Amino acid sequence: MLSELTIRNFALIDKLTIEFDTGFNIITGETGAGKSIVIGALQLLLGQRPDKSQIRQGADHCDVHAVYTLGEVPATLKRLGAVLDDAGAQPCDDGQLIVSRRITSSGVKNYINAAPTTARLLRDVGGLLVDVHGPYDHQSLAQPARQLAYIDAFATLGDVFRTYQTCYGRLSELRQEMAACKADAPPPDQIDIIRHQIREIRDADLQPDEDTDVTTRHAVAANSRQILELLNAGNDRLAGENGVTEILSAIMRDLLQLERYDADTSRRLTAGLDDIMVGLTGLEDELNDYAQRIDIDPAEFNQLEQRLAVIRKLKQKYGDTVADILHFADKAEARLAGVDNLEARLAAFRQQIADAETDVAAAARELSGKRQRAAKKLAKAITAQLRNLGFEKGAFSIELTPTEPGPTGADRAEFYFSPNPGEGSKMLRQIASSGEIARVMLAVKTILADVDDTPVLVFDEIDVNIGGVVAGVVGAELYKLAGNHQVICITHLPQVAAAADRHFQVSKALTAGRTTASVTVLDDPNRVAEIARMLGGEDASSVVMKHAAELIDKHKKPAVRS
Repeated sequence: MLSELTIRNFALIDKLTIEFDTGFNIITGETGAGKSIVIGALQLLLGQRPDKSQIRQGADHCDVHAVYTLGEVPATLKRLGAVLDDAGAQPCDDGQLIVSRRITSSGVKNYINAAPTTARLLRDVGGLLVDVHGPYDHQSLAQPARQLAYIDAFATLGDVFRTYQTCYGRLSELRQEMAACKADAPPPDQIDIIRHQIREIRDADLQPDEDTDVTTRHAVAANSRQILELLNAGNDRLAGENGVTEILSAIMRDLLQLERYDADTSRRLTAGLDDIMVGLTGLEDELNDYAQRIDIDPAEFNQLEQRLAVIRKLKQKYGDTVADILHFADKAEARLAGVDNLEARLAAFRQQIADAETDVAAAARELSGKRQRAAKKLAKAITAQLRNLGFEKGAFSIELTPTEPGPTGADRAEFYFSPNPGEGSKMLRQIASSGEIARVMLAVKTILADVDDTPVLVFDEIDVNIGGVVAGVVGAELYKLAGNHQVICITHLPQVAAAADRHFQVSKALTAGRTTASVTVLDDPNRVAEIARMLGGEDASSVVMKHAAELIDKHKKPAVRS
């Protein structure tokens, strides 16, 4: 159950903490008082996308915080533990889960059990714990895809649906692989082009990193005269008249003369100078060797230019480097190799796809059979529920028609409803009365809730356009539903509010120039006053107050809840 919801700096709310009951929790208040703000805060904790405009004016952040107590729902706790474990999140201690979000102007921080987490995990966890039914669900009820999902939820198909999904997933993969195989094979008019490209690259007989080597050799050959001039100039400065070697030799003679006065210093300095002169001799040899290797050969230079031209041409067509060009040729050869056995590969795919289609058809037949049986039971249960909700002669039916197999099976669902005898059944989308469609939605939700193990059910004004005796029945049905689930309901109906185990009133007040919404748990006298207000009474001594008290007393009978 949702034990506690704390909200700070959210819309009109400054700070409040709501402690919910295990059973039927009702939230009421004047229009615009802020009832839906409470549900909005809860939906944030379920992973809904936040909006920084929700931050209360004057605050730099808002916080929402929920505590769930799950010790009494071990199946949910087990599934929740598996989800948290898969995500590497903090486990629940003592069957308690704590979820928090902080919204700032720059971003959102999410926490599960005080550890940072993702919005995706919030949605996964929220889907196990809370099911929110809002006023706009009326529209989704008319969508065939949604209707099929309702049948599946009622049928609890489990392994049968997973088997179908596995078969259909395999079929989809094979079709994608076959399409990729066809797409990768070049069309006939390109095969000759690809063969020419391969031949052009292979005939060039490129070697790895050849472009670097040829470029360097070409640069040397193209500038050989300048290189020789630089080498000769360097050699003259090193070994020519008045060159470095001659100068150092003179210094050596001076240092040798120093020996007669300071032998140790003379030997140390001449030894160092000797090392320098040996190094210069090596440098001189390298300059001479390099100069001898510079061969001004016009024929070789032309060959290098031609080779460089070939490499540049291939780079313009096939890649920035020789490695890229060779990789292009390898891929092209692989594509041509695929052409040679393409038909054999496609034939293998066709056989695999045919086998997969057979498996899908078999799985779809089993799935459809179970859906057909479940649809009849669901239609019967909804019809009975609608009669409780005022359609004494109404009839609800479900039609399943075959379709091409898809991700959800090979069925299309359509819900039909006839509110009055003598009128033909109409598709739900053709029903214009918002009161009728609201009651159909409530019937569907309450029936599905009986087979749903989601512990917390939230109803946000889905009882709109309902009144009179039917409103009392709606209250009784929601009260019964709270026997197996924690129910939180926003309502404008006094008959529904009177059935509550715990009644919260939302109000707003102007304090120090700021409008602030607050939530109060009503005791019995204040419950009577609130329900009297909802009934339209203003005089505390009026008959309306008595009527309000009678409504509350009516739902205190234990026989109402199963």
